[in-house]
Amino acid sequence: MSGPSAIVVGAGALGVATADALARRGWAVTVLERYAPANARGSSGDRTRLLRLGHGEWDEATDLWYVRSAARGIALWQELAEEESADLLQRTGLAWFARSHDGIEATVQRRLEQVGAACERLAPDAARELFEDVETGDLAFVLHEPEAYVIRAGAAVETLLRRARRHGARLLLDDARPDGPGRARLASGGVLEADHVVWACGAWLGALLPGDAPVRPAWQDVLHWNGAPAWRGGPAWIDAGEEGGMGTYGFPDVDGLGVKAVTHVPGPAFDLDHDERIPRARSIAELSAYVGHRFPALRDSGLLWARVLPYEMTPDGHFVAGPSRELERHWVLGGGSGHAFKHAPALGEHVAGLLEGSAAVVPFHAPGPRGPHPPGR
Repeated sequence: MSGPSAIVVGAGALGVATADALARRGWAVTVLERYAPANARGSSGDRTRLLRLGHGEWDEATDLWYVRSAARGIALWQELAEEESADLLQRTGLAWFARSHDGIEATVQRRLEQVGAACERLAPDAARELFEDVETGDLAFVLHEPEAYVIRAGAAVETLLRRARRHGARLLLDDARPDGPGRARLASGGVLEADHVVWACGAWLGALLPGDAPVRPAWQDVLHWNGAPAWRGGPAWIDAGEEGGMGTYGFPDVDGLGVKAVTHVPGPAFDLDHDERIPRARSIAELSAYVGHRFPALRDSGLLWARVLPYEMTPDGHFVAGPSRELERHWVLGGGSGHAFKHAPALGEHVAGLLEGSAAVVPFHAPGPRGPHPPGR
């Protein structure tokens, strides 16, 4: 095949989105994956993820960049579902539980209104109409974001890869390491070479390219409660909690998986390849207490199942997307920090533009060292 070529290392949401964007532009693309696309070991391997527009953690310009990127990402996921006749998204809407009148939820509301996105501030009592059962006595208001979705994460990555392969991309199951300009050395032996190599290795990225990607794996316990059938409906929700508190988010019972709840706070670093992934008793106790308080009808429903999912955290919560500072014709994409899925197709487009020279690196995504910032997404 004539034309430009690229190797994309990693078949999670970000890697496959990049491969798909390049393949549809006529590039010869090889996707290298160590295990399997969207496998359970990586940060894209969960059954469901949240797509939302609301952001309010930064200065105005940065927040609006993320809001617009998320809007583009959702539109591209919808386009994929329609093109491939795949049932990938469930529109749930999203309820932001605000503990004060001037917290992050108020900023999120302003940002959504600035881009013309739908949102509504509800009195706490009015929010009871959204849920089967909810305690609102400790809330100042609830921000309802109706254009939010739960996406079937693994199926979405597989569908995206299927489209990329239809446009000529190939999948190769192997491990790889950088090996000179535009080269990736395979664990099985041999070297692949292309015009560019994109490293989209998720939580493994920091160990592989520490000078470019300040990424650490963070342990996240993902829990599902045995809710009644009525919990199949209703919105997803986010509760930033009291200042310095736990912070949680969750989904309704999509596809019978149970009512999902996860802590906002990144867990400890761990060995992705060797540590046993057994949910922590402390997380189960803390989330059980929260779910029982916020949704009293779930208090005695019982934990249905649980798993451990790695987040790929950067110190400031921003993505890493740009050229390697150390390796010629190598690019870095990652640092999802728990929020990459909603942006993945848009970031894939962006990185394809970087490789083609039609896009510029976003300054706060540039590879290299980062200062700390408490990530809230």
